[in-house]
Amino acid sequence: MSKMNININNLKKQQGVSKLGLLVMFFLVAVFLTAGLKVVPLYIDHNLIVGICDKLIETGEAENMTITDIRLRVSRTLRINNVRDFDLNSITLRRENSQAIITVAYERRVELFANLDVIAKFDSVLQ
Repeated sequence: MSKMNININNLKKQQGVSKLGLLVMFFLVAVFLTAGLKVVPLYIDHNLIVGICDKLIETGEAENMTITDIRLRVSRTLRINNVRDFDLNSITLRRENSQAIITVAYERRVELFANLDVIAKFDSVLQ
């Protein structure tokens, strides 16, 4: 019987999350959600750009294209996918042993909160 009294007393002491605890949890969820919604599109755009260039390498089209042709192809795809603020000069082309090597190197800065920014640096070499 004494064990039952102890269990009932413990249950009375447990009250759950306080208002302050709930507010802190809500704040943390909001911060991570906001950060995710601002950072994830950077990586989606980068994967799109790298995917376009990688497809050109894999199909062998890049070997016969100039850097202007490659940038034009990327520009068209970015326009279709509504990707803005990408500098096409970030894409470079060099050839080694008649093999095309495309480099995509750039930085993107996104304002996170007030004066706090997130800088994402991308540097991909495709061959």
